[in-house]
Amino acid sequence: MGSRVDQIGEGRHTVAAEYLAVFLEFVAECGLDASSVLASAGLSPEEVVQLPRFVGSKTYYRLIRSLLDQRPDPHHAYRFARRASELRHGAAGMLAQNSQTLREGLDLGLRYSRPQLGNSERLVVRVEGKEMVVLISPPDPNVEIDTSVDCFNSIVMLLGHELRGRRMAGVEATPFANELKVTHSGEGFSLDRAALPPGMTLSFDAPHFELVLCSDYLDLPLLSPSSELRAIALRQLEGADLDANISDQVRGVFQSREPDVPDLDEVCSALHMSRATLKRKLKADGATFQSLKDSFRLRRATSLLGDTEASVEEIADELGFSDTSGFTKAFRRWTGIAPREWRLAHRAAPDSN
Repeated sequence: MGSRVDQIGEGRHTVAAEYLAVFLEFVAECGLDASSVLASAGLSPEEVVQLPRFVGSKTYYRLIRSLLDQRPDPHHAYRFARRASELRHGAAGMLAQNSQTLREGLDLGLRYSRPQLGNSERLVVRVEGKEMVVLISPPDPNVEIDTSVDCFNSIVMLLGHELRGRRMAGVEATPFANELKVTHSGEGFSLDRAALPPGMTLSFDAPHFELVLCSDYLDLPLLSPSSELRAIALRQLEGADLDANISDQVRGVFQSREPDVPDLDEVCSALHMSRATLKRKLKADGATFQSLKDSFRLRRATSLLGDTEASVEEIADELGFSDTSGFTKAFRRWTGIAPREWRLAHRAAPDSN
């Protein structure tokens, strides 16, 4: 059952209903009956016609699962990314569109994005020289996920950001040497059917989903930015997001401060709440500050262990542990193995699904 009066379907996290509308159009284009797909996820056409603001994430994932089961096609996510890139994405989208350059717009848009497709909380943005790398870190090993749905969502999110940036700068047809890395294989895949943006290369069998954006693309000026609209959007995003549940708000603070790990007082200050109020609201949401902090630190730790040469000692320090022993004990509690073991296993694993 949904947790909001303006939400249909199940799931603690929510997906904007505009995604549902566009997804159902896409389902029809794939030759499926939208009503039957809705029924497979426990929704009725009457509920959808009422135009709710949000859809529960679990229900939305079931819709994707139904599409993938009834019409298996490795190109679905690439085609749907073009539709998703047209969506407005609220204040975060307004902030991005009214930045000075694409680099600034993407950085701010990604920083303030709420979880929309289920894995935004795993989004990591890195600057490497003049390039920007946007990746989705591995999921929490203690949480069971549908890997096919996660693959669909990850591609839609990353490719959608690249396509949205092109529109914001008015360069849809210009070739740029950007690269999308995906975890699925290239077997049965057609680049022509994927219709990637001009200049983009695609790498298969990667250890995680990653988008590498070149400097020529990032340094493009945006079309007619408004400083007034930018300031209004930023003020709204820096305050409490009334559309997000309290756990999402805390995750948003962690994401906006990355790579730092804010403590309880810093999060309370960012959300304009007292310690007691935040703890009470998190308890009502079935969460604790420590569990959300640990989830953030686990994502950050696996990203650093898998994608950098940083030592365990350096990672422990970056994540705010007083010593390496404390980090190792925490990581073992989260994953069942020590950090060095995880790094060895991750790097020894074959690059395939």
